[in-house]
Amino acid sequence: MNCYRWEECHVKYIRKSFFLFWLIAVMLFGTVSASAASAKPETPVLSGTAAGNRVTLNWNKVKKASGYQIFLYYKAYGKYKCVERIKNRNITSFTLTGSEDKLYTYKIRSYLKQGNKTLYSPSSKALEIKTAPGKPVITRIRVREESGTLIKWKKIKTAEGYQIFRSESEDRGYKRINIVSGNTTFSYADTGAVSGKTYYYRIRAYVRNQGNVVYSELSDPAEAVMRKTIMIGDSRTDMMKDVVENDNITWICEVGMGYKWLRDTALKTLQEQMKGNEDIFVWLGVNDVYNISNYISLLNEEIPKWKAQGADAYIVAVGQVTKDPYVTNEEIEDFNARMKKEVAGAKYADLYSYLKKQGYKTTDGTHYDNETTWKIYRYLMSFVS
Repeated sequence: MNCYRWEECHVKYIRKSFFLFWLIAVMLFGTVSASAASAKPETPVLSGTAAGNRVTLNWNKVKKASGYQIFLYYKAYGKYKCVERIKNRNITSFTLTGSEDKLYTYKIRSYLKQGNKTLYSPSSKALEIKTAPGKPVITRIRVREESGTLIKWKKIKTAEGYQIFRSESEDRGYKRINIVSGNTTFSYADTGAVSGKTYYYRIRAYVRNQGNVVYSELSDPAEAVMRKTIMIGDSRTDMMKDVVENDNITWICEVGMGYKWLRDTALKTLQEQMKGNEDIFVWLGVNDVYNISNYISLLNEEIPKWKAQGADAYIVAVGQVTKDPYVTNEEIEDFNARMKKEVAGAKYADLYSYLKKQGYKTTDGTHYDNETTWKIYRYLMSFVS
């Protein structure tokens, strides 16, 4: 009886011990296996380049991964969305096509498939890539003997700078002559152009991505044509012509004239002179301020025609008089106010305010002395130089 009980107890003890060791082993190995099964793959390191409207992403190979997911940030949704799932871990680059002049933000993560489960790495750091800027557009080229060639172009949103190229041939031989850094200046004055030669200009914008420079297309060629100044006016303009003696300006002026002369004579002469690259100054009214409505009507009819040909128009305010028997400064101020407000499509040169600030002298109450005439000339030229 005792022996039986002893054997029974011994067998139970062995069974319990075996179960305990088995349980410990299962727990240990089971824990290790579970840890191995839940190990996430490493996070790839993302880099990239751009060319035109295409972005090429590159990353390192993750050994314990089944593939990769690429994410793009959508500003409209305020979150990232998967744009590509790569099922081969050996592939470490991918090219996406977008739009020019854009900033894209990407992330990547690797994934590991284990049976029915998929384990993902943490996402990489965000990578910002700028595509090539859009093609620049040259908006204006002004050529003047006294100040060189001024090139202007439209701003491109993502550009970090612009390169200026020049050639004596429209379709070949362009050489870079300057770089304008940043995205706040959209003009360049070329003072190295030789007078008498014909030049063509092109612009190229650029951005940088992690040290790599991405260029836009070159702009269409733009020819630099000598821009002319035409002065239309009365005896005050005629006096300026005699004082400054600038033969590069086309002077259309006559003593004592006003609205009727402008309509019947000056405009015909202007059309004969125009080639479409002029700056036209109209400085009339001191002799007939009462014709203000006629001036406004005529100029609003003519200025759009000038602009369609490529010219720019400037309305010059009538300057002050001193004891003129035919007109008062109050009448001149009313005339100027209406011209400024009601003539469309022209820039306004506020000569009246300029002379009020700078001072002036007349020789006979109406006409200015030489010093004042030079002031007026330099003021008007500042609009185009």
